[in-house]
Amino acid sequence: MEPAVHRITIIAPQPPTVWQRLETVLADGGSPPISMTRSASTITFTCDTGDFMLRARVADALMTVCDHGEWRRSFTPED
Repeated sequence: MEPAVHRITIIAPQPPTVWQRLETVLADGGSPPISMTRSASTITFTCDTGDFMLRARVADALMTVCDHGEWRRSFTPED
């Protein structure tokens, strides 16, 4: 199975603490691990799992690090 890839556009600037918390939540998120790379406008998540599971785990991580509902106003999926 090819690794699942999920790309999200950053539509609102985030403070460094959000990125640090997101990295921590993903690292503590279990197996298989999710890798994250970030540019100024995009975050790319990769994991050896199915697309649906990767998207669900990423959404859960973003809900954890952002204020209630804020992740939907700050990020939008590209794919």
